[in-house]
Amino acid sequence: MRHVAGFSNSTKIRFNVNGFGMYGTINDIYTKIATVTHGDALRLAIQKLAYDRRRSPFTGEGRPVGVNITHEGHDVQITLMAN
Repeated sequence: MRHVAGFSNSTKIRFNVNGFGMYGTINDIYTKIATVTHGDALRLAIQKLAYDRRRSPFTGEGRPVGVNITHEGHDVQITLMAN
């Protein structure tokens, strides 16, 4: 079962939380994040990226490959990596 509509669980991503960066997959942010608040922030960010990518053809914008958000004091950046 996919964690995020529009992405495979094995999609490679680079993510930063409060300046600490890691490489992984979408599945990793659902299964291997140490704290609940960091995991919540990452999951919200990937959901926002999926929404922005679904919405982009209708708004005439380019298809985004990354997103930056702040959630409960955590600065989060997620970027899709080329396979």
